[in-house]
Amino acid sequence: MATLPDILARHATTQPDAVALQTPDRSMSYSELWDAANGLAQALRDSGFTRFGLVGDNTLAWVLADLACRLAGVVCVPVPGFFSRAQVDHLVARAGLEALLLPQACAEARYRLDEQVALQPLPATPGALAMPAGTGKITFTSGSTGTPKGVCLSHQQLDATVAALAERLQGVNLRRHLCVLPLATLLENIAGVYLPLTLGATVMVWPLAELGFSGSSGLELARLVEALNTTRPDSLILVPELATALVSAVELGLLDAGSFRFLAVGGARVSPTLLQRARALGLPLYEGYGLSECGSVVALNVPGCERAGTVGKPLGHVGITVSEDGEILVSGNTFLGYLGDRAATSPQLATGDLGNFDADGFLQVSGRRKNLLITSYGRNISPEWLESELQQRLGIRQALVFGDGEPNPSALLVVTDARQPAQLQEAVRQLNRTLPDYARLHTIYLRRAPFTQAEGYLTANGRPVRAKLMNDLSRLLASADFAALSERPRQSPAACLETPVN
Repeated sequence: MATLPDILARHATTQPDAVALQTPDRSMSYSELWDAANGLAQALRDSGFTRFGLVGDNTLAWVLADLACRLAGVVCVPVPGFFSRAQVDHLVARAGLEALLLPQACAEARYRLDEQVALQPLPATPGALAMPAGTGKITFTSGSTGTPKGVCLSHQQLDATVAALAERLQGVNLRRHLCVLPLATLLENIAGVYLPLTLGATVMVWPLAELGFSGSSGLELARLVEALNTTRPDSLILVPELATALVSAVELGLLDAGSFRFLAVGGARVSPTLLQRARALGLPLYEGYGLSECGSVVALNVPGCERAGTVGKPLGHVGITVSEDGEILVSGNTFLGYLGDRAATSPQLATGDLGNFDADGFLQVSGRRKNLLITSYGRNISPEWLESELQQRLGIRQALVFGDGEPNPSALLVVTDARQPAQLQEAVRQLNRTLPDYARLHTIYLRRAPFTQAEGYLTANGRPVRAKLMNDLSRLLASADFAALSERPRQSPAACLETPVN
C-alpha cells in the first residue's frame, strides 16, 4: 500500500502544476506543496522537538504543518479551536506537547519556520502520559463527559482508511473539495484533505469565518451559500445540521446545487426524511459512519451502492459484525490505544453503537447503547432516532429526547420561533402519527437559546453531551419558554387501575 508521502511525491512529478491547495488569496501546486512540506519537515527535525500541537483556523499553514509532521516523523496533535481553555490545558499536559505550530499571523512568542508557519515552544509540564509505540497522530475527542480523551493513531492506519475511501469512491471523479468542518476534526482531516490529495484533486481551504461560521456552533447561512456559489466545490463533508441547512437553501432557491457530485454526511444520526428531501432536489447526499478509534470512516453509501436509512456497506479495510445484543463491532483497522492506557490488544473494537445489517449487507445504526431509554412498558427507544426526526420539522433546530422509566418519551426542543407554539405542537402531532405508540412524544418543552459546545452541551460533531444535559435537565426545563401536551400519554398500568370506568 502506497503511503501518503509516496503519493504526494508522485503527484509532484507527474502533475507538478496541478493545484493541490487553494485559499481565498493564493493557490499552491503539487510541486510547491511537496517542496514546502519537506522544507518545513526539516525545520521540525532541526528543532529537536518530537510532540507538536497544531493550532489555528482552516488555513494553508495548518495543512502544511500537518503534512510536515508526517514527513518529519514527529507526533502531531491537532488542537480543536472549539475546546475550552481547560480542555486545551488538559490536552497539552496529557500529550506532553513540547511546542505549538501556528500560522504566522496568530503566533505571539514564536520562531519563524517558513513563510506560513511559526513555532512556539512550551514549558515542560508534568503529567505527560505514555503513548503506544508507532503513534503518529493523536486526536482528542470531547466525548460524552467533556474531558478530552486522546486516541492514538498510526500513519499506517490512516493510510489504510484513505486507500479504502479512494477505492469506494472510484468513478465519482472528485476534483474540488471545500473544507467546511474544522481541520482539527479527524473526519475533515482524513477525508477532506488526505483523500483529495491522494486523488490528485484540489483542496479548498477557507477560514471558517469567511464561510459564515462563528464560535463553536454559529452559522450565517447566507455567507455559506455565497461562498458555495462562488467556489463551486464538487464535494463537502457535513454534519446533519449543516446538511439540513444546505437542503433548505436549495429548496428556497438560494443555492446552486449543480456543481455537487458527492456530499457526505455523518457524525450523528441522519433522518431518512432529510435524505429524501435531498434526493428530490438532485443533491447527492450520502450517509456514512465512522469512529476516531478506527481512523474515521468505516462504512459509506456511494453512487450505485446506497440505501436510505443505512450508513452503507463496510469499507474494504475493516470487518464489521454485530454482537448478539446488537452492538456494532469493528476489526481490522483499529487504534493503537488511548493516551496513557495500555496498548489496545483486542482484535475487535466494541463501538458502543447499536445496529444491524439488512439482507443486502447495508449497515443500519440505530443509536448509542448507553443512551437507550427503557419506558415503563419495557420498550427500548434510541433517542437519536426521535431527535433526528424532530429536527426535520420546520422551526426545530435541536432536540433532546428523554423519559427513561416513563410511559412515553418527552422532548426539549430548541426552536427558531417560540412565539408560535401551536404550529410546533401540530408538527409534533404529525410526527407522532407516524410513530409506534410507545415512541410517541408525551410533552414538549420549547426554548430559543441553542445548546452550544461552549456550555459543554455539544460534542465536536454536534452531538448532544447527554450526561451534561441530563444533569442540568431540571434547570433547563424550568427555564423553558413553553410546555405543551402534544398527545394524551399512555397511562401506566397502576394509573389505569386508579382511573374510574365511566
